[in-house]
Amino acid sequence: MEPVLRQASSPVVQPQPARGRGKRRLGFGAMFGWGSSSALTPAPTAQDRAAALFQPYQPPRGVRGAGALAMDAGLGAYATEQYGMASSFVEQGLAFKGYPTLSAMMLRAEFRKPVEIIAREATRAWIRFRCNGTQADAVQTAARLRAVEVEFLRLHVRDVVRRQIVHGLGFGVGHIWVGLRGVPLNDAGQAVPLRPTPHGMARGQLERLVNIDPIWTTPNSYNADNPLRADYYRPADWWVQGVLVNSSRLLSVVPFEVPDILKPAFNFGGLALPQMLETYVHNFLRTRQSVSDMVSNFATKILKTDMSGTMQSDTGTQYAEIDAQSVTARVAAMNAWQSNNGTFVLDRESEDFDIKSAPLSGLAELQAQSQEFMAGIPGIPLVKLFGIQPQGLNASSQGEIRVFYDEIAAFQEAHMAPVLRVLFHLVQLNLWGSIDPDLDFEFVPLWQMSEQEAAVVEKTKTDMDTANIQSGKITPHEARAREAADAHSLYRTAGLARPMPDGNAGGTDKGFVNTPQAKRAEQHE
Repeated sequence: MEPVLRQASSPVVQPQPARGRGKRRLGFGAMFGWGSSSALTPAPTAQDRAAALFQPYQPPRGVRGAGALAMDAGLGAYATEQYGMASSFVEQGLAFKGYPTLSAMMLRAEFRKPVEIIAREATRAWIRFRCNGTQADAVQTAARLRAVEVEFLRLHVRDVVRRQIVHGLGFGVGHIWVGLRGVPLNDAGQAVPLRPTPHGMARGQLERLVNIDPIWTTPNSYNADNPLRADYYRPADWWVQGVLVNSSRLLSVVPFEVPDILKPAFNFGGLALPQMLETYVHNFLRTRQSVSDMVSNFATKILKTDMSGTMQSDTGTQYAEIDAQSVTARVAAMNAWQSNNGTFVLDRESEDFDIKSAPLSGLAELQAQSQEFMAGIPGIPLVKLFGIQPQGLNASSQGEIRVFYDEIAAFQEAHMAPVLRVLFHLVQLNLWGSIDPDLDFEFVPLWQMSEQEAAVVEKTKTDMDTANIQSGKITPHEARAREAADAHSLYRTAGLARPMPDGNAGGTDKGFVNTPQAKRAEQHE
């Protein structure tokens, strides 16, 4: 069954055979002349191209199973009426290019490297597991966090999430399939929703995580009727090469989301980063080639000769008719003998030799400026994207790198955190059959202090604790508890949460034993 555009007055979408509609669905191949039969079809009009911009994505044969429905309304007719707005986007190449084209674009280094840099930086420092509960047992909590960390290593979560980001940036959407042990790989097993609760998954059932290339997926059904519902334009299930998979089993990420009206045309993905970079990359490649051609041909040799005399044709019917073979032979001899060790003979009276050179100043700046434009769209510093160090006295890229790390941190919270939180809960269910509300995770900041900077910060905190203890604001035990809970402390693994040894509970060596705070600390310990 082919997807059918739903009528506005129809409350329920009914499947209809594709042959009985009386109107042929136009895909992108038909719009732009792709395919072997393009020569037999008439050239598409601006209205046709505009209508194709809003048509739902058509997957390859075999991806969609039987009985698939589309819930979108007549977006093609609306786009045809507004073709003046949409045709300019089609002409500029802003329509969905298709996964084969995007895959070919990912083979070029200028498109691939920004995608890989963002994906690697977003997963380089990775995450840190922590416990938010203050009354939790330290030994048991440490054991649980270690078990979660080992399970993440077994499932290769870090590598799977990195590849998901590569797919999301390179193709507009990235998928992670959650494979459970004992669940059949067919519609009967995969179409059932996966609930992250003790009743939704048994202990030891989480088997593997798999990245699914977007070309093998397409949504089955989605709500396009009521924007007030939470699932508006959110696929309820997906076809994965003929297998119907519930959306809860296919964790998706869309870094650059498109408006709702364009989501069906983009296979419910987003705008790919290579497509956003296309204009800038092509401009750079053209500039680079032009500069190369200019450098290769910057000098032109000029032979000044009496062509009406020495190279006049003997058999010419008109005066001063040039003999082409004589000119060609003269130029060939000139090219063959030119070198630092060669000698070129010229006629003293009728010939002269000159070299005209084109100025090369400014070409490097033009090429560098065209190259820098490619770094502006992904927001990657030049030193990371191209290895270009800033020039000048006391020039540094630390400010740009700090801004880039802030962008990566925002990217992690917006796109990676929802997927990791689901995986974090599934791992706990797989280990213990329940979710510990005190356990959590956080992204490790990419910007790290040096050892000298960390030592200065630690000394500042120590001086503050000493002053607070002397003034009676806190006790030594409270200072130890704060130090133990500090994730950036150099002594967080020194067991500071345990009570202080006897004889030093109130800090007798510093003269604090007579303070009320010291007495409370002794009674507490």
